[in-house]
Parts: sequence; structure tokens; C-alpha cells
Amino acid sequence: MQLKKVSYVLALVGALGLSACSSLDSLSTGSKIDYKSQTKGVSLEVPPGLTDYEKNKQFSLEGDGVRYSSVNQDPTAQQPTTGNLLVSAADMSIQKSGDARWLVVKRPAEQVWPVLQEFWEENGFSIRSSSPKLGLIETDWAENRASLPQTGLRKILGKALDGLYDTGTRDMFKTRIEPTTGGVEVYISHRGMEEVYTSAAKENTIWQPRPADTQLEAEFLRRLMVKLGTNEKEAKAALANSVNNSKGATISDNTLIVADTMENAWRRVGLSLDRAGLSVVDRDYTSRIYYVTPSPDDKGIFRKSFGKLNETYQVKFKSLGAEQTQVSFTDKNGAAVADTSGLARVLKTLQKSLK
Repeated sequence: MQLKKVSYVLALVGALGLSACSSLDSLSTGSKIDYKSQTKGVSLEVPPGLTDYEKNKQFSLEGDGVRYSSVNQDPTAQQPTTGNLLVSAADMSIQKSGDARWLVVKRPAEQVWPVLQEFWEENGFSIRSSSPKLGLIETDWAENRASLPQTGLRKILGKALDGLYDTGTRDMFKTRIEPTTGGVEVYISHRGMEEVYTSAAKENTIWQPRPADTQLEAEFLRRLMVKLGTNEKEAKAALANSVNNSKGATISDNTLIVADTMENAWRRVGLSLDRAGLSVVDRDYTSRIYYVTPSPDDKGIFRKSFGKLNETYQVKFKSLGAEQTQVSFTDKNGAAVADTSGLARVLKTLQKSLK
């Protein structure tokens, strides 16, 4: 979907008004990431059905009675102004387990949280939702303009023809911050959509989910390290040297058995749930329960498996030993999920993500 159905004549007339200097200034810098999200008062064209998030109160992360905040400090309690938070490379590290990565920062949550929203806005995203109580920020859908072709007419005329081109893909990111005894852990998860033709005639298109891009997640963790105070060289080294504690998972009796400690399983499964398109509407860290519901714009495995948009499910964790944790799904009342075939598909999706 690289070229939109717009009159070439209008585009060329506009392009002729540019000076040679401005045309040269519009050439690509070679960046692999150049996001364009909606700006205030201007709505970016996004996949149908992906713009109703704010209208559905079921998915508001704000409000009273959040279990997570009752057992952990509010990540943004008594927020200071963003200021210049400088964190040395020695106080930050990127941990890795399988395809999952997260940033460990030896700073209190109330210092790190204010930087996160500013970070995403600086990278071309608008903020779709933000919940200080849950420690969650979700961006709006955005288009990575760096993936547009940099040859031919577009290379010559640069941004003058940007309106004619569309990548046919959209990305959004969730950022989750978890307080620890020595600071915080920051998780970034990606979700993607792509526009595809519905037939060989290529007359109509639809939007469908595409796999999570773990390389994009890693790149934004690296960029966040730089935002927090380290330099490019140190951030690249931290990413390259990230510790890999990869351990898999198995399925047994409609539950997921993660070969890891309770703490690590909580981290890794939480990231997998984010990637899969589930909205975490609540969580109880003490009891180790995520309360989740399919995202309103999700067309993936959870909507296909569980179906009900407004239904809340519990994701429960139980230690089976030092290096084994059981993860199970129940309905909102704690009863077994009735659709066992749908549950099986969900468990297989999570198992694949945790390999």
C-alpha cells in the first residue's frame, strides 16, 4: 500500500514550488525509525476499529480500588517535574529471557515515570492512555515512515511526496513499570497491524494483526537508556550484553507451566500478555493475579478464542517449586474457563512467546 490513490498532478505541482535546497533537506537520513502519530487536533488514518478505545469505559485504567496500588506504592506518587534525570550506565542494565527484554533502573519509580511519556512523544507517538496507578502507558497507533522507499521520485522530492505514500503498517507500544526493592523494571511491548489485499484483484484491503517485533522493542529500550542519561555507546553495549536467562514453558491440564521462578514468570508472562493484545485492567501483586480483557481493537488470538469484548479474565500464578510456576486462566469469578478449545489456543500462543 505504498502509493495512495491521489492525483499525481497535484503532487507534482506542489513539488515544483520547492526550492532545490529544501528538496535536498528532505532526503532520508537513513534512520530505521521515524514514527508519525496523530497530533493534537489532527487524526492520523488508522485501521478501522482502532479509534474507539477512549469511548469504552471498560478499558479505562484510572479509577478507585486498583488492587496493584494497594499492595505497592503508586509509581507516580508525589511526582516531581521531569527535569534532567541522569542515570549512569552502571545503574542501568537490560535483562533478557528468550525474546523478552526489560530495562532495570536503579532509581525510584516516581523519578522514572515522568520521563516515559515525554520519551514516547519525542519519538513521534501520541499517548493513548496513561495509568500512574497501574504503571502503564500505551501509545496510539503510528506509522514508521522510515520504511518508505528512499529511491526514485521520492528520493528526489523527499517529504513533498509523503502524503502520497503509506507503509500499510501501524505500530503501537505499551510501557509497563514495575517497582522493585532497588528501583524499577521497565517493559516495552509492541503490537503491529498490516494492511493486506482481500483478493488477487487487489481492489479492497483489510487490516490484520502482525507478529510482535522484538527488535523494535529492544531498540526502544536502548533509546530509553539514552533518554535516562547514558550515552549511545554505553546503551548499545548494554543491549548487546543483555543477560539471557531463556527458559521455556509447557502446557499441562489447561495450564501453562513456566520453567522459572515466580518473579521471573510474572515478568515474562506479563510481557507476553501485553504483546498478545490484552488490556491489563487490574493486578494484584501480592496474590499474583493479572486481571485482563481483550483490547477493543484486538482481532487476534484472544478475541477469536474468548470472543467477549467486555469479559474480564484472571491470570493466576502459583509456585510449584524453585524453578517452576503454574499459570492458569479463570473467569472473573475464579471459575474455570468454559471454552477449553479457546483456552488451548491462548496457552499455545503464550507458550510460543515464552520459548
